[in-house]
Amino acid sequence: MMRIENRMQSFDKELQDMGLRTRHAMAKAMEAFMKDDKELALAVVEGDDFINYADESINDQAIEILTLMQPVAKDLRMLIGGIKIANDLERIGDYAKNIGRFVIKSKTVDPRFREEIVNLTNIFLNNFDEVLDVMEKRNVKEAYRVASLDDDLDMEFKAFTHLLADNAEKNDGFPFELTTIARNIERAGDHSKNICEQIIYIVKGQHIDFG
Repeated sequence: MMRIENRMQSFDKELQDMGLRTRHAMAKAMEAFMKDDKELALAVVEGDDFINYADESINDQAIEILTLMQPVAKDLRMLIGGIKIANDLERIGDYAKNIGRFVIKSKTVDPRFREEIVNLTNIFLNNFDEVLDVMEKRNVKEAYRVASLDDDLDMEFKAFTHLLADNAEKNDGFPFELTTIARNIERAGDHSKNICEQIIYIVKGQHIDFG
Protein backbone atom coordinates (compact mmCIF):
# COMPACT_ATOMS: atom_id res chain seq x y z
CA MET A 1 0.00 0.00 0.00
CA MET A 2 1.35 3.42 -1.01
CA ARG A 3 2.55 5.56 1.89
CA ILE A 4 0.58 8.68 2.73
CA GLU A 5 3.51 10.94 1.74
CA ASN A 6 3.43 9.50 -1.79
CA ARG A 7 -0.33 9.76 -1.97
CA MET A 8 -0.22 13.40 -0.88
CA GLN A 9 2.45 14.18 -3.48
CA SER A 10 0.32 12.54 -6.16
CA PHE A 11 -2.73 14.50 -4.96
CA ASP A 12 -0.82 17.80 -5.06
CA LYS A 13 0.58 17.07 -8.54
CA GLU A 14 -2.87 16.38 -9.94
CA LEU A 15 -4.08 19.67 -8.46
CA GLN A 16 -1.17 21.56 -10.07
CA ASP A 17 -1.82 19.83 -13.41
CA MET A 18 -5.50 20.76 -13.20
CA GLY A 19 -4.52 24.38 -12.65
CA LEU A 20 -2.34 24.39 -15.77
CA ARG A 21 -5.05 22.68 -17.82
CA THR A 22 -7.59 25.27 -16.68
CA ARG A 23 -5.24 28.12 -17.58
CA HIS A 24 -4.72 26.56 -21.02
CA ALA A 25 -8.50 26.31 -21.53
CA MET A 26 -9.07 29.99 -20.77
CA ALA A 27 -6.17 31.07 -23.01
CA LYS A 28 -7.47 28.92 -25.88
CA ALA A 29 -11.02 30.23 -25.38
CA MET A 30 -9.72 33.78 -25.70
CA GLU A 31 -7.67 32.90 -28.78
CA ALA A 32 -10.82 31.43 -30.35
CA PHE A 33 -12.74 34.60 -29.44
CA MET A 34 -10.05 36.88 -30.84
CA LYS A 35 -9.77 34.99 -34.15
CA ASP A 36 -13.44 33.97 -34.35
CA ASP A 37 -12.13 30.41 -34.67
CA LYS A 38 -15.12 28.11 -34.23
CA GLU A 39 -13.04 24.94 -34.54
CA LEU A 40 -10.76 25.98 -31.69
CA ALA A 41 -13.82 27.06 -29.69
CA LEU A 42 -15.29 23.58 -30.13
CA ALA A 43 -12.03 22.04 -28.88
CA VAL A 44 -12.30 24.21 -25.73
CA VAL A 45 -15.89 23.10 -25.14
CA GLU A 46 -15.02 19.42 -25.60
CA GLY A 47 -11.85 19.76 -23.50
CA ASP A 48 -13.91 20.79 -20.48
CA ASP A 49 -14.62 17.08 -19.86
CA PHE A 50 -10.95 16.61 -18.90
CA ILE A 51 -11.15 19.43 -16.34
CA ASN A 52 -14.35 17.92 -14.90
CA TYR A 53 -12.67 14.52 -14.73
CA ALA A 54 -9.69 16.01 -12.85
CA ASP A 55 -12.09 17.58 -10.34
CA GLU A 56 -13.79 14.22 -9.75
CA SER A 57 -10.45 12.41 -9.50
CA ILE A 58 -9.11 14.89 -6.91
CA ASN A 59 -12.30 14.50 -4.88
CA ASP A 60 -12.07 10.69 -5.06
CA GLN A 61 -8.40 10.68 -4.02
CA ALA A 62 -9.11 12.97 -1.07
CA ILE A 63 -11.96 10.78 0.16
CA GLU A 64 -9.83 7.65 -0.17
CA ILE A 65 -6.90 9.19 1.77
CA LEU A 66 -9.25 10.53 4.45
CA THR A 67 -10.92 7.14 4.80
CA LEU A 68 -7.90 4.84 4.74
CA MET A 69 -4.87 6.77 5.97
CA GLN A 70 -5.82 8.96 8.96
CA PRO A 71 -3.92 12.05 7.75
CA VAL A 72 -2.35 14.46 10.25
CA ALA A 73 -3.63 18.07 10.54
CA LYS A 74 -1.34 19.48 7.81
CA ASP A 75 -2.36 16.79 5.30
CA LEU A 76 -5.99 17.10 6.36
CA ARG A 77 -5.96 20.81 5.50
CA MET A 78 -4.31 20.04 2.17
CA LEU A 79 -7.04 17.54 1.30
CA ILE A 80 -9.93 19.81 2.33
CA GLY A 81 -8.35 22.89 0.73
CA GLY A 82 -7.46 20.87 -2.36
CA ILE A 83 -11.07 19.78 -2.88
CA LYS A 84 -12.17 23.42 -2.72
CA ILE A 85 -9.39 24.56 -5.08
CA ALA A 86 -10.36 21.85 -7.57
CA ASN A 87 -13.96 23.09 -7.42
CA ASP A 88 -12.80 26.66 -8.14
CA LEU A 89 -10.67 25.44 -11.05
CA GLU A 90 -13.62 23.47 -12.41
CA ARG A 91 -15.74 26.63 -12.35
CA ILE A 92 -13.05 28.60 -14.20
CA GLY A 93 -13.04 25.79 -16.78
CA ASP A 94 -16.80 26.25 -17.14
CA TYR A 95 -16.29 29.94 -17.90
CA ALA A 96 -13.77 29.03 -20.63
CA LYS A 97 -16.36 26.62 -22.03
CA ASN A 98 -19.00 29.37 -21.99
CA ILE A 99 -16.72 31.62 -24.05
CA GLY A 100 -16.16 28.74 -26.48
CA ARG A 101 -19.91 28.27 -26.86
CA PHE A 102 -20.35 32.00 -27.48
CA VAL A 103 -17.76 31.87 -30.30
CA ILE A 104 -19.48 28.86 -31.89
CA LYS A 105 -22.90 30.56 -31.90
CA SER A 106 -22.00 34.21 -32.38
CA LYS A 107 -21.70 36.49 -35.36
CA THR A 108 -18.89 39.01 -35.64
CA VAL A 109 -18.21 41.22 -32.64
CA ASP A 110 -17.49 44.95 -32.83
CA PRO A 111 -13.64 45.14 -32.96
CA ARG A 112 -13.55 47.74 -30.17
CA PHE A 113 -15.55 45.49 -27.83
CA ARG A 114 -13.47 42.49 -28.87
CA GLU A 115 -10.33 44.36 -27.87
CA GLU A 116 -11.82 45.24 -24.47
CA ILE A 117 -12.74 41.61 -23.77
CA VAL A 118 -9.25 40.47 -24.79
CA ASN A 119 -7.76 43.09 -22.45
CA LEU A 120 -10.00 41.86 -19.61
CA THR A 121 -8.91 38.28 -20.22
CA ASN A 122 -5.24 39.21 -20.34
CA ILE A 123 -5.57 40.82 -16.90
CA PHE A 124 -7.20 37.60 -15.66
CA LEU A 125 -4.53 35.34 -17.22
CA ASN A 126 -1.66 37.42 -15.80
CA ASN A 127 -3.28 37.29 -12.35
CA PHE A 128 -4.00 33.56 -12.71
CA ASP A 129 -0.35 32.83 -13.55
CA GLU A 130 0.50 34.33 -10.16
CA VAL A 131 -2.23 32.25 -8.50
CA LEU A 132 -0.69 29.09 -10.00
CA ASP A 133 2.69 30.18 -8.61
CA VAL A 134 1.11 30.65 -5.15
CA MET A 135 -0.46 27.18 -5.47
CA GLU A 136 2.92 25.65 -6.21
CA LYS A 137 5.04 27.52 -3.64
CA ARG A 138 2.37 28.01 -0.96
CA ASN A 139 3.67 31.42 -0.02
CA VAL A 140 1.13 33.04 2.33
CA LYS A 141 2.46 36.59 1.89
CA GLU A 142 2.16 36.20 -1.87
CA ALA A 143 -1.34 34.75 -1.52
CA TYR A 144 -2.48 38.02 0.12
CA ARG A 145 -0.82 40.13 -2.58
CA VAL A 146 -2.11 38.05 -5.48
CA ALA A 147 -5.67 38.07 -4.12
CA SER A 148 -5.59 41.88 -4.20
CA LEU A 149 -4.81 41.83 -7.95
CA ASP A 150 -8.45 40.94 -8.56
CA ASP A 151 -9.31 44.60 -7.87
CA ASP A 152 -7.76 45.51 -11.24
CA LEU A 153 -9.96 42.97 -12.99
CA ASP A 154 -13.08 44.31 -11.23
CA MET A 155 -12.23 47.88 -12.27
CA GLU A 156 -11.72 46.83 -15.88
CA PHE A 157 -15.01 44.92 -15.87
CA LYS A 158 -16.89 47.99 -14.58
CA ALA A 159 -15.23 50.20 -17.20
CA PHE A 160 -16.28 47.75 -19.93
CA THR A 161 -19.92 47.58 -18.80
CA HIS A 162 -20.01 51.41 -18.76
CA LEU A 163 -18.62 51.45 -22.30
CA LEU A 164 -21.35 49.05 -23.44
CA ALA A 165 -24.04 51.13 -21.74
CA ASP A 166 -22.73 54.35 -23.34
CA ASN A 167 -22.86 52.76 -26.78
CA ALA A 168 -26.17 50.92 -26.35
CA GLU A 169 -28.23 53.38 -28.38
CA LYS A 170 -25.77 53.48 -31.29
CA ASN A 171 -25.70 49.69 -31.41
CA ASP A 172 -29.47 49.11 -31.43
CA GLY A 173 -29.70 47.96 -27.84
CA PHE A 174 -27.50 46.58 -25.14
CA PRO A 175 -25.22 43.63 -26.15
CA PHE A 176 -26.15 41.33 -23.25
CA GLU A 177 -24.14 38.39 -24.61
CA LEU A 178 -20.92 40.42 -24.46
CA THR A 179 -21.71 41.45 -20.90
CA THR A 180 -22.16 37.76 -20.07
CA ILE A 181 -18.71 36.94 -21.50
CA ALA A 182 -17.13 39.77 -19.50
CA ARG A 183 -19.00 38.61 -16.38
CA ASN A 184 -17.62 35.09 -16.89
CA ILE A 185 -14.08 36.46 -16.88
CA GLU A 186 -14.78 38.62 -13.84
CA ARG A 187 -16.18 35.61 -11.96
CA ALA A 188 -13.17 33.53 -12.97
CA GLY A 189 -11.15 36.18 -11.11
CA ASP A 190 -13.32 35.68 -8.02
CA HIS A 191 -12.55 31.95 -8.09
CA SER A 192 -8.83 32.75 -8.40
CA LYS A 193 -9.16 34.83 -5.24
CA ASN A 194 -10.85 31.87 -3.53
CA ILE A 195 -7.81 29.74 -4.37
CA CYS A 196 -5.59 32.24 -2.52
CA GLU A 197 -7.89 31.89 0.50
CA GLN A 198 -7.46 28.11 0.43
CA ILE A 199 -3.67 28.32 0.18
CA ILE A 200 -3.64 30.44 3.35
CA TYR A 201 -5.90 27.85 5.01
CA ILE A 202 -3.67 24.95 3.89
CA VAL A 203 -0.50 26.59 5.23
CA LYS A 204 -1.77 28.44 8.32
CA GLY A 205 -5.12 26.85 9.14
CA GLN A 206 -6.72 30.31 9.00
CA HIS A 207 -10.05 30.99 7.28
CA ILE A 208 -9.74 34.21 5.28
CA ASP A 209 -12.54 35.79 3.23
CA PHE A 210 -11.33 38.18 0.53
CA GLY A 211 -14.96 38.94 -0.43
